[in-house]
Amino acid sequence: MSDASIDTTKVAEFLGLTFGIAWISALALWMAGIGHGTLAGTVLITIFVMWAPAAAAIIVQWRRGASVRERCGLRLGRVAWSAVAWIAPVAFMAAAIGVGLLLPNVSLTTDFSAFLIEQGVPPEQVDAVAEQLEALPVSPVVLFVGAGLAAGLTINALAALGEELGWRGLLLAEWAPLGFWKLSLWTGLVWGFWHTPVILQGHNFPENPILGIVVMTGAGMAMAPFYTYFALRARSVLAPTFLHGSFNGLGGITIVYLSGAGNLVTAPVGLVGIGAALVITALCVAHDRLVASTPITTGAPLAPWATDTAPTGESS
Repeated sequence: MSDASIDTTKVAEFLGLTFGIAWISALALWMAGIGHGTLAGTVLITIFVMWAPAAAAIIVQWRRGASVRERCGLRLGRVAWSAVAWIAPVAFMAAAIGVGLLLPNVSLTTDFSAFLIEQGVPPEQVDAVAEQLEALPVSPVVLFVGAGLAAGLTINALAALGEELGWRGLLLAEWAPLGFWKLSLWTGLVWGFWHTPVILQGHNFPENPILGIVVMTGAGMAMAPFYTYFALRARSVLAPTFLHGSFNGLGGITIVYLSGAGNLVTAPVGLVGIGAALVITALCVAHDRLVASTPITTGAPLAPWATDTAPTGESS
């Protein structure tokens, strides 16, 4: 992974702060008995864990007198690409469901009971809420998608920026000399494994947290290329931020509509999500090689936030 033009000291400092702040905070919340499924836990995890990469990026840039805005891509960029990134999770979830239906014993379901219980609806109210969903004049999936996209552009985006300012902000800029694929895979490895403390506490894979760490790390590596792609095409960290926000907002869809397997398979960061990530990445590569005027998935060094040249492609 070494490259003469990479500031390894800066990267190491960023990673040390990111992991230190997030993991120590997660441990402290666990020792205080604050669960990740509670309102207080969600708020505190967002502040002290999800925003750890952003805090680390800001500290590292500040110590060097560098601009966070310029070095981390905190700019408007190419708005059309940010818009595509915002709605891309809809295609991702559809692909994930498609992948799931190809797996043994996995089937499509419209029974919302398990999902509602997971969302905190009291068991005695599940049947009534499910009936209300089924009585809607539109399909519940329209409601789920609308709510997820709205959250992805607002509250979820605010939370996601805490991660993306680090992963697709500082790390993307510092590891740009590695080229698209090495940069993406190393970022994905760090990104996925960084979730370890909350995975151990039951986040995403409550039935098997140990194996969940492995699956989450694999999901991070599988998804990182298309997150990188949107960041580079948009020339802005806002694109992966909206992508991440909508992804989190829509993530429950695979669990709602797929049955017959546990979260290790049906979660959006489970096996179906890994499969869907490969599909979305393939579409990005197809666009890059067949449509874009300047390909970026060639492995050549990148210039993420350049505005006066076309290292990240000028096509739509």
